[in-house]
Amino acid sequence: MYHINLFTPQDMAKCSLVLRQFGRNTASMEASSQKIVKYIYQHFCDSETGENTCALVRMFKTHPYGELEDSLQQSARRLMNGNSPAADMKCWTLLAAAGTEPQWNSRHTAAENTAIPLVSAKLVAQIPAISEIIRQFGLDIPTVLGIERERFLQLEPAVLNIFHVSQAKGSPFISEQNSLIIPYQIKSVLGFGGLLRSGSLFAVVMFLKVKIPETTAEMFKYLALSVKTALSLTEEKNVFNPSSDCSNLADNHKIYDIQFLEYQIANLIQLLDFSEQEMLRQAARFQQTIDKLQREIANRKNKEQPLQTSRDPFTDILNFAEDAIVSFEENQGSQRFNQGQEKI
Repeated sequence: MYHINLFTPQDMAKCSLVLRQFGRNTASMEASSQKIVKYIYQHFCDSETGENTCALVRMFKTHPYGELEDSLQQSARRLMNGNSPAADMKCWTLLAAAGTEPQWNSRHTAAENTAIPLVSAKLVAQIPAISEIIRQFGLDIPTVLGIERERFLQLEPAVLNIFHVSQAKGSPFISEQNSLIIPYQIKSVLGFGGLLRSGSLFAVVMFLKVKIPETTAEMFKYLALSVKTALSLTEEKNVFNPSSDCSNLADNHKIYDIQFLEYQIANLIQLLDFSEQEMLRQAARFQQTIDKLQREIANRKNKEQPLQTSRDPFTDILNFAEDAIVSFEENQGSQRFNQGQEKI
């Protein structure tokens, strides 16, 4: 279990290792995604109460309309008043879900709209949750929609980021206020994700019953690379689990085995870079702590030295006198006496 309000670099490394393994021996990206969201839902808790902190975890992926299974295409058409989008139009697609309620544990029943057509940059800008995820990821809407292919190719290796809404209640970026945020007392929403080589954007979104500060949220960007690595293991296979209505699935992202291995190597190198960056960041923070302690020690020594210097002559004068010298303070009696007093 991980205490999300006390999430440490060690926790991050351990969780990252587990998430990275979920892409192995799975038949589809959906199966990998379901393992990922279920693990996150089950393994994050409150350090004070020990209770589960996730009410709901979802994973989304942009996906071409023409490659969606029939039930997802129907969801997209409902939002377009029955009209069919172009085959290459990106849809914001629910890939997996896990949560408190039984219906939240299947992508088929976890949300009212399981595939949202991203018709144009102008219309996407009017969908607060999606447009804000894109913005916080450091992207722009045309790049995500595939309009600027060259820019995407430049950004893909580097874009791994977080989506963080510290105060979920009343946030304009979270539309499900009455159905989710208020009834389930959601305090913060935290997401992480990035770009896949196929041209898709993915995002894991956690609805949390505790408030998460920005410093904790920032650590989750390192989990994004592990999820990306897990998804890439199945990205070139079937995206969705085989079903009776999957006749519309297409396999347009075939690449040669050697290219796929090169992609995996690139992901692992990037993960190593991320780990080294985190180690350097932690080492810098540790060094700052040491420097601060050393400064405090030096300041105390500097203050004690003049005090000791002024105290020694005063003590010598008192002890030189043969008469008794005693100091008193009001209501506290005798506080100090010299050697003359001691002899008497």
